[in-house]
Amino acid sequence: MIGRIAVTLCAALIGTNAAAEPVTLKFANPGVPTSPLMSRIFMPMGERLNKATDGEIELKFFSGPTLATYANVYDRVLNGVVDLAFGLLGPTSAAFPKSTVTALPFEHKNGASASLAIWRMIGSGVLADEWRAVKVVAPMVFPPQLLHSRKPIAALADIRGIKMSAQTRPTGESIERLGGVPITMPVSELYPSLQRGLIEVATIGWAAALTYKLSEVATYHIQVPLGGELTYIIMNKDSFARLSTKSRQAFDDLLGDAFARHVGEVLDGIDTENRNTTAASPGQNVTALAPAEEARWKVLVAPVTEAWVKATPDGAKVLAAYRAEVARAVAEK
Repeated sequence: MIGRIAVTLCAALIGTNAAAEPVTLKFANPGVPTSPLMSRIFMPMGERLNKATDGEIELKFFSGPTLATYANVYDRVLNGVVDLAFGLLGPTSAAFPKSTVTALPFEHKNGASASLAIWRMIGSGVLADEWRAVKVVAPMVFPPQLLHSRKPIAALADIRGIKMSAQTRPTGESIERLGGVPITMPVSELYPSLQRGLIEVATIGWAAALTYKLSEVATYHIQVPLGGELTYIIMNKDSFARLSTKSRQAFDDLLGDAFARHVGEVLDGIDTENRNTTAASPGQNVTALAPAEEARWKVLVAPVTEAWVKATPDGAKVLAAYRAEVARAVAEK
């Protein structure tokens, strides 16, 4: 009897100690480890979860192509190769047609309102079907893209016939409507492509522009809101289910409107900082289209949105919901 009690107590103690050991979750970040997203969003999120669970959760970050690339990161999460990841919608956008609403030109002005809008649209069911296979931690919509060019651009004539990068289909279609030639390529190829003259203009946001040092090969930066890229933090559903009740609750407490707005505000802050840093650097030119010229561009790209509505399942409903949620988020600020 004493032996049995001792064995039982020992098993209980082992179980207690095992439960107390941290669960290490692999987080794939295909981007560079020095990205401000690491220091301002991913790592603070890990620290918050670790604190909320009294050390039960530990995020282990793998930056660069070690475990995933932007082309396969969604599948890596889906198949459980990694537990969480940051990814870009662009490389897999064909599977998320409704979620590409953020890439439509002239639809949002900042990341905070757009990120919150997409979060609410997933929660309300408008976009839920496209994300049902994973647990969405946060949609992260970057502020509108702009043009990073090797030459001045002030009017439509300046881009007619020139090659320009495009990360999403709506951006590519907008470039075509404006008279440019869209070239789809990974963000990591923008620098060498500009350097070698394979493209004349990189169409990308400020965050990527500084992360990938585009100002070394493009000295003209023209503000024109040609849509913003949707990125995301997602989690494998089985990885989430295996967590303790306490850890699952910590995740759910983290998620919500406040966090969605927060990540968008971080993106807006990075955008502003990078724009100001570039503008203050010797040899750099940061400008915006004249209002009348911007109005011309807006008219020309309007058919892109009209075509998107027709080609996208529930396109009119999705666009109306996006516009309403963006306006709501702006009004709440």
